[in-house]
Amino acid sequence: MRILILLAIGLLLYIIIGNLLRKSKMPSNTASDNSQHMVRCEHCGLHIIETEALEDNSQYFCSREHIEAHRQSR
Repeated sequence: MRILILLAIGLLLYIIIGNLLRKSKMPSNTASDNSQHMVRCEHCGLHIIETEALEDNSQYFCSREHIEAHRQSR
């Protein structure tokens, strides 16, 4: 009977310590804090950061040349 109680206590300690170690190894959410919104160039489809994109009539472009090329293709 003592062996079963010791095994049960040992199993509980193993589970508790395992959970604590797994939580401490989990990566933090610093990557999501630094993430930026990406937009697609209407002309070539390149995805770029919204702050670096050029906007024209609520459409995003990666360069002035693509703004002009998109205007001419209409």
